Amino acid sequence: MWGVFANAPFSDLWQPEIMVVSAVLQIVYLLLTHGSVAERVYRKRHVATGRQTLSFIAGCWIMYFSFAGPLDYLSDNYIFSAHMVQHMIEIVIMTPLILRGLPEGFYERLWRARGLGRLIRVWSHPVVAGAVFNGILTLFHSPYLYNLALENENFHLFEHTVFFVIASFMWAPLTIRLPGVRQLTNGQKLLYLLYNYNLMMPIVILLLVSNHPWYSFYVSAPRLAAWLTPMADMQLGAIIMMVFMAGAYLAYGIRAYAKQDESIWYQ
Repeated sequence: MWGVFANAPFSDLWQPEIMVVSAVLQIVYLLLTHGSVAERVYRKRHVATGRQTLSFIAGCWIMYFSFAGPLDYLSDNYIFSAHMVQHMIEIVIMTPLILRGLPEGFYERLWRARGLGRLIRVWSHPVVAGAVFNGILTLFHSPYLYNLALENENFHLFEHTVFFVIASFMWAPLTIRLPGVRQLTNGQKLLYLLYNYNLMMPIVILLLVSNHPWYSFYVSAPRLAAWLTPMADMQLGAIIMMVFMAGAYLAYGIRAYAKQDESIWYQ
């Protein structure tokens, strides 16, 4: 397997343009959250804590190593399950880190923006956010759209952008706190996590029980291991999706429970 990396062109394997995007995002973030630019925009010299800054920067570097390097090369050329790992890293690790890194003032401006703010308030409602996230995620894993993303680089970029946006709204009820905006209670958060997990299961089950591989791109791709047939690869990808999402939801639920006294669990 490792031989495929040795023969890969440097630009295809490490994709310097994605490193540039990651670096630019970090520079813009630092300018807008610390120093004179932040002072002009937010009237504060530092609008993000050290922890928030570290979270955003970590999210940007995870973006790079997910969308470039060996994982991306495998997912774009050989293995569906590697592509699923890439999607799950974007959804359950990268997106929450970036959300936690953005300052409160950024969210307040979006929340109160004329026109856009109303859309955000509707979309960020837990029932809507969960339904939109899982519905669109399922749609993009349909054979036609998935093969299209693998064959058309512009559509592939659009797909990843959509995943980031819908994942941001899905995580928002759990990770973002704004003054004057009602937060979910811990009991409601638990129900929201279960709601999301149940909405995710149809695509997982369909991938697992299908009697033929869905994605022609990976059927015709070179085999890197004899045991990893297109069917086995697709089923492994479904298991990866289920484990990643279940792990993320469970970890958040345990973390929320551990920080709260039982007497206020449902308040």
